[in-house]
Amino acid sequence: MIELSSSTNSSSFPTINLVSSPPRSVCSTANNSPVVVQTRLHKFPCQEIEKLKQKYRIQHTSCFTHLQNLINKHRIPKCRECNLDEQCRICLECSSCLCRHHAQQHARLVSHPLTIDIKRLFVHCYICGDVQYDPVFERARRKIVLSQQNPTNNPSPSNTIGGICGLLNLGNTCFMNSVLQAFVHAPVLRDCFLSEKQHHCQSKDSNHTNNNCIMCQLRRLYHHVHEGQTTNEPFVPSQLLYLIWTHENHLAGFEEQDAQELLMALFNIIHSQNSNDDSNDEKTCSCIIDRFFKGALQSEITCSQCGSISTKNDLVRDISLQLPLSSSNDESFPLSSFSLENCLWRFTHSETLSNFYCDKCQMSMSANIKLTISQAPIVACFHLKRFQYLKKSRSKMRKKISAHISFPAELNLTPYMTKTNINEENAKYCLFAVISHFGSSVETGHYMCYVKPQLQNRWFRCDDHCVCEVSAEEVFKSECYLLFYQRMNGDSTS
Repeated sequence: MIELSSSTNSSSFPTINLVSSPPRSVCSTANNSPVVVQTRLHKFPCQEIEKLKQKYRIQHTSCFTHLQNLINKHRIPKCRECNLDEQCRICLECSSCLCRHHAQQHARLVSHPLTIDIKRLFVHCYICGDVQYDPVFERARRKIVLSQQNPTNNPSPSNTIGGICGLLNLGNTCFMNSVLQAFVHAPVLRDCFLSEKQHHCQSKDSNHTNNNCIMCQLRRLYHHVHEGQTTNEPFVPSQLLYLIWTHENHLAGFEEQDAQELLMALFNIIHSQNSNDDSNDEKTCSCIIDRFFKGALQSEITCSQCGSISTKNDLVRDISLQLPLSSSNDESFPLSSFSLENCLWRFTHSETLSNFYCDKCQMSMSANIKLTISQAPIVACFHLKRFQYLKKSRSKMRKKISAHISFPAELNLTPYMTKTNINEENAKYCLFAVISHFGSSVETGHYMCYVKPQLQNRWFRCDDHCVCEVSAEEVFKSECYLLFYQRMNGDSTS
C-alpha cells in the first residue's frame, strides 16, 4: 500500500513510502467506519531487474547516476549495428546502444535481457517480454525527466502556463491520471466546474469540499489546474482514487488497470451521485455526463426474406471501435489504412446476421444489420480496442494490437450518422485530448495523456506529475487508445 505523509508543503512533493501490503487493506472513512478494499499488487517483480540491482548494488541514488551517465554517453543515439536513430535502447549490462530489432538480438545472443528506452526511459525485459515497473528505476526515471524539463531549476515556459498541471502517481495509477487529464481539459466542462452555481453539497468541511462527493473532488482538481497553478506543484488525487475504489471495487488496488474501464467508472459515479431523476433514467438525466458525453447509436436490422426493418436506439457515452489483428487477412482493412475514419466506416458498415428471428416471417432468417450514430454527443470519446484476450491462452492477459492508427485533428461525423438525423453543423469536431498506451499489455504498460488546452495551438504530454510541451508530430504518431473530440459549434444545449 502507499502511505502519504500527513504534512506536505506546497513547494515539494509529498513523501511516498512503498511498503508491503497484506492481501486486503482497510481504509478509514470520514466517520471512521472501515471499508475493506481488495488489493491486487504485482506478486512477482521482474527477476532480471532484481538480479541486476543485487549484482551492481543499485539503490535510488546510484540508479539515478547510472541512468544519467548512460544518457550523457548516448546524447545522439544511434544503433551501433545499423546506425538507425529510431526507437533506440541502451543495454543496462554493457551500455550498448541498439535499435529495437538489434536490442532483441543482443539480448538473445549475449544474455543481456534488460534495456532502457532512451526516449521514455522505461525498462524493458526481453525475458518477460514487456515494459517492467520497478520502484527504484521509476523514481530515477521521473527525476531525470523532471531535470530535463527544467535543467536550471527556473520555471520554463511550459511550467508557467495556466491550465496545465501534473498529477502524482500513487502507485500504478497512470491509467487514472491520464483519464483525469483528459476530463479536466474538456473545454465544455471547464465552466461547469469553475462556476459557483453548478454544484452544491449539503455538508462540507472547512475547505468547502465534501470528501465523499465526486463533483466536489473534481471541482477541487479543476481549481488547482485552472487557477494559475504550475506543473512544479502536482495535484495529489488520493481522494478521487479512494472514491473510485469504494464505488467500483473491481478497480481497487495498486495493479495497472484499463483506462477505458476507469473512464466508464468515473462516468457512472458522477451520474449516480448527480442524477436529478428518482428513476435514475439516463434518457431524462441532465447531469454533466449525460449532457455532454451522451450520444445514441441506431441499429437497423433488415430481414433478407420479407424486407421488414426493425430499429433500436441505444444510449452510449463512448464508441468502442474494433481493430483487426495484424495477422488477419481482412481486405477491407489493409495495414496501410489503419485510421480512425476507417474504423468508423467499418463500425457503420452493413453486416450479415446468419441467425436472426424475424417476427413477421415467424422463423430464423439471415438479415443485414447496420449501426449508425443517431445522436452525436457534444464530447465524442472513441475507444480503440487495442486489447484482446488470446483464445488459446489459459491466462487472462490480453494481447495488445500495437499497429499505428492515424487520427485527424478535425473530424466530421456526417458519413457515419443516421441519414434522417444529419446536421452537418453539429457533426464537426476538434481533437483536444489523446490517451496513449506504452507497452505490450494492459497489465504491465504505461498510460500518458496528450492535451491541447483551450484557445492554445500547443500540445502537452502529461506523464503523471511530469508535464512538458511536445510537437504535434509526437501526438499524432503515438499509440492512441482513447480519443476525445469536442463539437466545434460549442452548443451545449442541443
